[in-house]
Amino acid sequence: MFVKKMIETQRNAPTWLEIQVELFGMARLVARRNRVQVRVPSDAGAGHLAAALAETCPDLVGDIVLEDRSGLQKSYAVNLNGKSFVSGQHLGLKHGDTLLVFSSQAGG
Repeated sequence: MFVKKMIETQRNAPTWLEIQVELFGMARLVARRNRVQVRVPSDAGAGHLAAALAETCPDLVGDIVLEDRSGLQKSYAVNLNGKSFVSGQHLGLKHGDTLLVFSSQAGG
């Protein structure tokens, strides 16, 4: 019974991905770096990303990452591989992906 339970637990365990996160604007200034590598589950959502960023760069909490680490401040956007904006409970990440984090209020 124990072995069956252990195998079932391993089957249901999330697959972890290593992804790059590029920081722009205030996020870059606050983190004092332009890129970080984070580890998130394959079914990662905005909360997973926020928690991973908070762990890697605690200075982001408050200004960029919400205090409860459930997501990013509303004024921030996340782009996947420079192709599409992502948000919500499933970001659709694959190993080697790059997320870009920047202020959605940036003007030009």
